[in-house]
Amino acid sequence: MTLRLVLAWLHLLALAVGLGGVWARGRALNDSLRHPADPRAIRRALVGDTWWGIAALVWLATGLWRLMAGTEKAPSYYVQSNAFALKMALFLVVLALEIWPATTLMRWRRKKAEPDARDVGRIEIISYVQCALVVTMALAAVTMARGYGARTVAPAAAPASDSASTDDSIRASASPRDSTEDDPPTPLPSGSEVVTPADVDLLVREIAMPLDGVDPTTLHSNFDERRGGGTRQHQALDIMAPRGTPVLAVDDGRLVKLFTSVPGGLTVYQFDPSGRYAYYYAHLDRYADGLKEGMPLARGDLIGYVGSTGNAAADAPHLHFAIFRLGPERQWWKGEPIDPYPLLNPDGVRR
Repeated sequence: MTLRLVLAWLHLLALAVGLGGVWARGRALNDSLRHPADPRAIRRALVGDTWWGIAALVWLATGLWRLMAGTEKAPSYYVQSNAFALKMALFLVVLALEIWPATTLMRWRRKKAEPDARDVGRIEIISYVQCALVVTMALAAVTMARGYGARTVAPAAAPASDSASTDDSIRASASPRDSTEDDPPTPLPSGSEVVTPADVDLLVREIAMPLDGVDPTTLHSNFDERRGGGTRQHQALDIMAPRGTPVLAVDDGRLVKLFTSVPGGLTVYQFDPSGRYAYYYAHLDRYADGLKEGMPLARGDLIGYVGSTGNAAADAPHLHFAIFRLGPERQWWKGEPIDPYPLLNPDGVRR
């Protein structure tokens, strides 16, 4: 956690210092054009350029560290993000624009060339363009962090229709729907309607609370809440908790998929030991260290931390927890939804 905070702090600090440095370089060059006899203007430009160069190196190093080490999000989150692709494209443009100014200013430093008005004016304009690009990169970074612009990558074995996600949960189970513009889709059946006595007996014995210290009697059922403008049901349980709260495996079993999507953000799919049920954890802030697909899980193992990735509100971090009864094909992305609320709170009054 400390490394994560330090890297984030250095990354943002470098952004601020670099933006200030390149802006100061442009303003100093402007002063040089207005007062050619003032040698201090060029010196100020060189100082600004030095800060810009140092900040750019720190910015790049911390960014690569955060990306490769997955200190904020899994690398797959960035790979699937159009906003990240835009950010990197802008960075390459900034880098390309810097090649000529950097070599020219280096010659000025080493007294191998004297500043002339034409070069000074060009570098001033390039500096202002780079400022605009860096500000746009910051906007792309904020967009990416909020889950916008992500490309939802469907698994190779999954049909395209099964991999489409809705905006607050995993994909709804496929079922025929007859609707028109004036007639909203028929709601999917409540999870309680697909729970058999055998499901209840088995799951109540097997599963535990995914967040430590949460009193089951304080939970509120929201499985049947209408989402997406009233066109579908939630089909999961939202458990509110502070960002960074540890998320624990509710059962023994196997981790079958780490998945990043626009609606769910960072997610985990787990199968129970029998392979008949899938547990789905969504909106994670980050994964637990060392988490890998295919690894065995024991009840209570740490799998991640509560967050608001995907389409969850940034000021309302929570765990989106769902249970699915799998079909004979055992496809992690497809199953009959089961309401987790009565299973986590079997003796409680429905709230």
